[in-house]
Amino acid sequence: MFTNKKWFLLFWLIVLGLAGCAKQPANFHKKQINRVISLSPHITEILYALNQQDKVIAVSDFCSYPPEVEQKERVGGLLNPNLEKILLLRPDVLLGTPAHASLGSKLKAQQIPVILLPNDRLEDIFFTIDSIGRLLDCRPQAKKLVQSIKDSLNYYHSVAQQSIHYSPTAALIIGRDAGSVRHLTVAGPHTFLDSLWTMLGGQNIFSDLKVKYSQVGQESFLLRKPQVIIEFKFKEPWSAQKDSLNRLEWQPLKGIPAIKQGNIFVLTGDHTLIPGPRIYRLARDYLQIFKKLNGNE
Repeated sequence: MFTNKKWFLLFWLIVLGLAGCAKQPANFHKKQINRVISLSPHITEILYALNQQDKVIAVSDFCSYPPEVEQKERVGGLLNPNLEKILLLRPDVLLGTPAHASLGSKLKAQQIPVILLPNDRLEDIFFTIDSIGRLLDCRPQAKKLVQSIKDSLNYYHSVAQQSIHYSPTAALIIGRDAGSVRHLTVAGPHTFLDSLWTMLGGQNIFSDLKVKYSQVGQESFLLRKPQVIIEFKFKEPWSAQKDSLNRLEWQPLKGIPAIKQGNIFVLTGDHTLIPGPRIYRLARDYLQIFKKLNGNE
């Protein structure tokens, strides 16, 4: 039985694992668009950030931010889309990711367009914002939002350059077996998790992977010797007790520098795995880790 957290993690892994197809044209001018269904949390956040929430008639089961989105109709998730409800809602367009391609094929016969927007690279965030701006005729708002995010990222980059004295190597962990360090799933190259870490001055020990996300064995950690472990535990309540238990779980790999030095960091915010307007908050989280490593906090 899946918990809500596990359902979201499964959803997120499938979406990002399947992402990577060629970008679609950003424009869509067949008719005025007033009824939009969002199939992904980051797209919903972008729509709200662009003040286009009145056009949003429904969202996926996994959309939870901003809080106002709770009032919207739900059309299921990646694995269980409610086709009957989607048809009854009469949308002008559905906005999703490459992982929603099969849903797009099913709706093609109904002449309901599904626009698939890339979502795994940092630059994909800006592309998606710009595309939605063109699609919904709110390009000035989109341009302003993109610039605001870039300004924030540039600020954190500048602070990092001034306060960081070495470039730590890190493993970015997005999943593992509960209570153990088996079946470790890590973020590799060409992902927003990797891009932000390296932008601030860090190194990803799995930057040479052939895929963006992959399960790796414990031997890879023993061989690569990361100085830092960063775990993403989406929306999980955290405490000092949990932190202590978490550190104990990593003891089978106590030979690597990150475990020896106690450099295990857990990020639990609901923004951490969503490539949307709040991406600057992940950069801020990373910066706090850098500061702790450099003794600045």
